[in-house]
Amino acid sequence: MIGLNNSSNLKNKIHNTFIDHFFLNINKNKIFNNFKIYKDFISIDKFNEIIFKLIKKNVVGIYNVSLGQKVYLNELISNLNFHNQNKCKTVNIPEKFNNDCFYLNNKKLLKAIDVKISLSDLKRYCRLLSNIYFNN
Repeated sequence: MIGLNNSSNLKNKIHNTFIDHFFLNINKNKIFNNFKIYKDFISIDKFNEIIFKLIKKNVVGIYNVSLGQKVYLNELISNLNFHNQNKCKTVNIPEKFNNDCFYLNNKKLLKAIDVKISLSDLKRYCRLLSNIYFNN
């Protein structure tokens, strides 16, 4: 999931998410070169909408709450960094980083509830987060 964390001290968290790592590295003026890596992301707002609709329709079962598409990390990073005025250095990913690629099948979810999930919505959401983070 993609969303801003209200915690200002990311270094002391037990678990850092992708976006936590992004903002930690941006503060160091570096971006990892993730051009071949993709994962399946969804905005926290869209996740909340989906969970609300599942509860409202009293749906039971196990569902992949996801975008259901490949989201290349470089594209995601580009949108999260959209409003950053500083130049960042692109560096190679350390070997210890998880570079598994995956995306989920969400067809069962789409049949259960009427929801539209799109890559362009995620792009807009990431640019909104970028605006909030870099212009405050």
